[in-house]
Amino acid sequence: MRVINEVNFFSYFFSSLVAGYVMMAVDIMMDGFLGLFGTYREYLNIIKQFGMFNGFEDVIMVLGHMINSVVLALFFVHPAVYRRLPFKGGIAKGIVFGAFWHVCVVLFLFITSLGGAKFSITMMSASLSSQVSLFLLHLVWGAVLGLLYWQKD
Repeated sequence: MRVINEVNFFSYFFSSLVAGYVMMAVDIMMDGFLGLFGTYREYLNIIKQFGMFNGFEDVIMVLGHMINSVVLALFFVHPAVYRRLPFKGGIAKGIVFGAFWHVCVVLFLFITSLGGAKFSITMMSASLSSQVSLFLLHLVWGAVLGLLYWQKD
């Protein structure tokens, strides 16, 4: 019940949608900048590799990314997590969360790749520039979450 009582759900929903969109937009618009970004192509290839959603891969990538952002931002807005992150709020708090989140993602991918998960193996074998890009994109995602999310008073 504490989560329901303490989370500003409108702010959470809005900030998570915007953060997911901005993360994806930065990846697309900055494709090639300093040899980075453009990881969206790798996601499209993974979707195609599994043979799902034939002809709708682009739409699925966008919708899936937005849904992931909404669901995964729950960790950021959860009172037990939000209060433990350094800084009072804002972009800095979000950037710290984005960095922490990226470490969690890499650990999850590593552990599941050891078990043979095809998606995880594919993601872990991505180039160094893709890995750096994903780290930067998670920082962007976190920064936007931190900028836009406001706790209940």
